[in-house]
Amino acid sequence: MQNFLLSIIMFICIVPALLIMYFIMYPREWKNKKRIFGINNRKEFETEKSAEFITTVAETHRKQATVILAILLVLSVLCFFIPVFYVQMTVWTIFIFIALVVIAIPYILGNSELKKYKKCLGIVSDNVLYADLKNAGNVHALNTSLLAVANIAGLLILVLSLLTDLGIVPIDLKVFNGSFVLTMSIGAVLFTNIILIPIAFMVDHSRNQVISNNSDVNANYNRAVKKLFSDSFIFFTFIDDIVALILFASFILLNSEVTMIAIIGIYMLVIMGEMAVYVSKRTALDNRYYAKESTIVADDDDYWILGMIYYNPNDSKLNVDKRYGMGMTVNMAHPVGKLIGVFCVLSLVASIIVLVWIGMMGATPIKVYDNGQEIVCHHLWDEYRIEKSEIVSVEKGDMNEFKAVKTAGTGMENCLKGTFAVNGESGCTLFMNPQADMWIKINTNEKTYYISDNTKEGTQSIYEALSD
Repeated sequence: MQNFLLSIIMFICIVPALLIMYFIMYPREWKNKKRIFGINNRKEFETEKSAEFITTVAETHRKQATVILAILLVLSVLCFFIPVFYVQMTVWTIFIFIALVVIAIPYILGNSELKKYKKCLGIVSDNVLYADLKNAGNVHALNTSLLAVANIAGLLILVLSLLTDLGIVPIDLKVFNGSFVLTMSIGAVLFTNIILIPIAFMVDHSRNQVISNNSDVNANYNRAVKKLFSDSFIFFTFIDDIVALILFASFILLNSEVTMIAIIGIYMLVIMGEMAVYVSKRTALDNRYYAKESTIVADDDDYWILGMIYYNPNDSKLNVDKRYGMGMTVNMAHPVGKLIGVFCVLSLVASIIVLVWIGMMGATPIKVYDNGQEIVCHHLWDEYRIEKSEIVSVEKGDMNEFKAVKTAGTGMENCLKGTFAVNGESGCTLFMNPQADMWIKINTNEKTYYISDNTKEGTQSIYEALSD
């Protein structure tokens, strides 16, 4: 069940994202689009010879992307059948990284071909950044009042969760009592709201795009673009609040891991749905203005590496509109942009290290042994040492009598380590392989431990030694 639930979440995360990227990056018709493979659409492309060439390039790379998408969808289904949980988690994570890169390869190739074609046509970048001084700093659309209401509502839900975990609000959370899992779960959902606040203000105060010699057209276009962003940000914030409330109710009423996974899955589907709606509206907006109102095309294609990464030392702005999709990106030539780039690389390296570490943890069996003076719990290194002289009582049981909720630590199908709430008792220290189907409860003056060896036989042997 754990494997299947993980696959459901990962599948919901990656498949809609791949479909959205595919339809944005590889449209069927390029003539009415603002950009083709990250290259600004131009009047020079409308001649018969140019149009024929670009159509060939667009269709070729769309076919390549279609084949890649089909292969990725098949592979995502095959990931459901990986039997070992930690292997499945590692494969899914690596697959998501690779899929997001591979689906963009035809786009990158198309970008390279169109840049070369521009040079063949004699089109040279003018290195000009257009500005509309009449509208500079005047076009905003963020509804700050509504954003504040959404965040205050989220804060109240978080406070209610904390008071419930502290026992001030008399609600019985059953096995979750005293574990603060409720507060941590809701806090994790609402943390997104905190991240969205600076992004929302950054987008609302971003540089206005200049698409026309008419300042009114520029103002209307930028206001419409920023309103789309604002509406999406506020929608995401309220959705987080609703999900937090549903989680709160599920902890009280249902108390089911499957229910939690289902809530997360539906949440991801709603987020992906809203992103698809945003992209659809933004595409329609761009098509309308660029087809009817646009009189200026800023030729900054050379500053977009692979059509996706913006690097312009002549631009003092940190954030700019993405060339495709939703949101903004940063100018990597900006000092802050360079720091963000370094952070992203370090995060990627850290993710790889974490994956390797998880693989090592899953592949290495736990071991519990008696060295005469202590009970030693070993996994990659000695995790816990329990002085035998400090043991007050010892008892055993099987997994049918065991219900644990993780507060902090590791929860894998063959390894439970860290602090858990066990059968309603919070603050217990676990070092177990659930597949051993047996546990030993050790009470000391300071802590309660639940331990097991890697096998039932080994666990029984430790219990007998402790009983003697």
